[in-house]
Amino acid sequence: MNDYYAGDDEQARPRYTTRQDAIDQAIAPALAEGNYDLEAICRETFDWKIDVNGKGQELLNTGGFEQTVSEEEFWEIAAKHEII
Repeated sequence: MNDYYAGDDEQARPRYTTRQDAIDQAIAPALAEGNYDLEAICRETFDWKIDVNGKGQELLNTGGFEQTVSEEEFWEIAAKHEII
């Protein structure tokens, strides 16, 4: 996991090096009870993010998968991908 400081106007969110890290460390623990398509949930709730400096250059050490939906949206998406 790559925690970063997002700045005063943004809330810091953890970033995960790989999609599997996001699943293992964020999604699976939240959904410990039940059977879900974790890959599908990850694809809908996490996106690759990377910070850019003032010159427009990507800061490679800041890249990672970051949750891009609210907690409420996460649970709605998870419900869609529950395997019954």
